[in-house]
Amino acid sequence: MSRCPVIILILTLTSWGACTSNSGGPAAVSPKPPPPAAPLPDVDGFVKRLATQDGCRDSSAEMRLTVEGEAGRREQLDFKLQRKYAPEQISTLLTVTAPREESEKALLVFERPEQSTEAFSYLAGLKRLTRLKSDSFLSFRSARTTVQELLGLELTQYTHGPAERVSGGEEPLVKVEFTGKFDRGLAFPRIIGFFREADQSPARFELYNSRNELAKVVQIEEVKQIQGHQTVTRLVIEDRTQGRKLKLEVLGIKYDQSLPDAIFTEDHLVKLVSGASRKLVQ
Repeated sequence: MSRCPVIILILTLTSWGACTSNSGGPAAVSPKPPPPAAPLPDVDGFVKRLATQDGCRDSSAEMRLTVEGEAGRREQLDFKLQRKYAPEQISTLLTVTAPREESEKALLVFERPEQSTEAFSYLAGLKRLTRLKSDSFLSFRSARTTVQELLGLELTQYTHGPAERVSGGEEPLVKVEFTGKFDRGLAFPRIIGFFREADQSPARFELYNSRNELAKVVQIEEVKQIQGHQTVTRLVIEDRTQGRKLKLEVLGIKYDQSLPDAIFTEDHLVKLVSGASRKLVQ
């Protein structure tokens, strides 16, 4: 048999097989490709939103810090946190309001773009103004916390990697790794943040010390809209180095009250602490 009839026979059988395979049912349909994933939110946008309390001009909050030790012992501290936001700096004044024996404690802080944070406390008995940094520790009852934690972690002092979508159990989260800028005096050189993808509100932060050890975990338990501003109203800090838990609650907050610049000065800090100290010895 010549090669030409063989080729014709093969082509005929192949065509017949293809026809019989399609007879008796509809043609197979290729599955549709999955829809493209939604774009990840802009990290710079929600970091700025968190750092400026959702774009307010100023805020005045009554807050409560509850410390729980290993033996279940609890201690409580109330304070007022006043903050004013401007392009050139963020000014913060923290004053302890209760218990009475802690009422002479206050802290004045200035955060400026591309500079290390400056903080000041005043010791009335020694008549001495003390300069502090972000990594300076403050003692409130049995708890020790850093200036950086009281300021909401100062995320603008960090560079960040790209956002990454991760599983958050009941809701999708966005994971971002933050690396502290050089020579800013930060308490935590590395932070891993988790934000809710739906509204970019914070969910959790993992704080790493200079040895790259997980030192603290900040769990955001409640976020509310107050006067049109996204507000963290309750969080818990698990301090793995001290074996303590710190619960921070907002008892009340007001935004855009036109706080005067005069209260965010060293002179006002000295007068405030001196007056509280005199009341304690009366």
